[in-house]
Amino acid sequence: MGQSLRFRLLTLILISFTIGWLIISGFAWWRATVKATALFDAQLSQLADILAVVTTHESGEQDLHQFDADLRHSDVPYTPLFQVWSDSGHLLVRGPQAPHSPLAVNTEWGYSDEILNDSRIRVYTRTTADNRHRIQVAQEVAGRQIQLHAFVRSTLTPLLLALPMIGLLWFAIERALKPLNRVATEIGSRSTDNLEPITRAHIPTEITELINAINGLFGRLQASLERYNRFTADAAHELRTPLAGSMAQIQAALDASDAQVQKDSLHQALNGLSKLHHLMEQLLTIAKLEPDVAEPVFTDIDLNSLAVEVASEYAPSALEKGVNLELVAPEPVMLNGVRELIAVTVRNLLDNAIRATSKGGSIIVSLLPQPGSVLLQVEDSGVGIPDAEKASVFERFHRLPGTKGEGSGLGLSIVRSVVALHNGTLSLQDRENRQGLCIRIEFPNKTLS
Repeated sequence: MGQSLRFRLLTLILISFTIGWLIISGFAWWRATVKATALFDAQLSQLADILAVVTTHESGEQDLHQFDADLRHSDVPYTPLFQVWSDSGHLLVRGPQAPHSPLAVNTEWGYSDEILNDSRIRVYTRTTADNRHRIQVAQEVAGRQIQLHAFVRSTLTPLLLALPMIGLLWFAIERALKPLNRVATEIGSRSTDNLEPITRAHIPTEITELINAINGLFGRLQASLERYNRFTADAAHELRTPLAGSMAQIQAALDASDAQVQKDSLHQALNGLSKLHHLMEQLLTIAKLEPDVAEPVFTDIDLNSLAVEVASEYAPSALEKGVNLELVAPEPVMLNGVRELIAVTVRNLLDNAIRATSKGGSIIVSLLPQPGSVLLQVEDSGVGIPDAEKASVFERFHRLPGTKGEGSGLGLSIVRSVVALHNGTLSLQDRENRQGLCIRIEFPNKTLS
């Protein structure tokens, strides 16, 4: 089960917030440490400067014990150690905690880190203005660390106040996701037949594309549902007639006592079932051409051999009706397409042409290579199609007036769909100077060399 968007968003923000808080806190700790260390060093320097002034002033009496007393009564935490040495190397004055040996071996002006009684100390060394005395002031590093930690904690305390912001983040996320909740509620409360677009009022721009995609899906589902309803209604109507007729003829055969009557009734029932079978085949072909069906597989087809194969299937029917069927293919042609659907197209064209052509007529199937394409043309000497009907014959279950229910009314609709699938062009024309119809289909092709 996938995580909720709310949980993922809160987790990402919390991780980002925590990382950012740690980075800021670490930087603040480092900066506070540097600042505090500089402050403590400056404090040592100031004390040494004061001691240098006092030493110069009191050099005749060499009495600096009052300085130590003043430090003890001051607000300086962790009273520093101090020593005053003469230029000859004699210890003149030292604080109560200071040793008799120098605090730092380094006699140069500046800071140094030393060890005293197994403790680290920070020492500042300087001389008086007349260079007659050397002054050393020191603090224990442990004491400085205690003050440093207290200083850093006081510096980082405001950052701790940012932690309750997590609760505000949760509240902000809840508020920000309310439009999604409203959309989810609206979609969830819909009935299965409600495919109206979701209103985009008060929808944040960040989810506008999502709403547009959902509305697009609803539109496609609505169109698909309408096609399905129309198709099933038409199919049910078309299937009902031959099925009812066949059942009636079979019942008549069962009720008849005369053998010839039974034979005629069964023959009529067989004809009805044949029409029903043809209609079912056409319907299955249409189902394969629906946009929602999986993409068909295109292969290279030898269009010449396919046309010969289909023409051979319909040659007996044409011969039985007294119609001359001719195939014109001056050179071999390859077509990249779906072989089964191209075969269905040729079958439908020949079936319609044989139905429309009277005895003594002719049908010519031509495969004519063109620059970058191949022309499939079927001409017949039948009754043709009136100009007013040419645009309507591609509709499903449409029959020309006077056809007396022959055919399924699906053939040309299937042809148009197959041609569109192969990016071809389809046109209906009257035969030049002769009665009949010419159907021209132009496919992009590959010509054999």
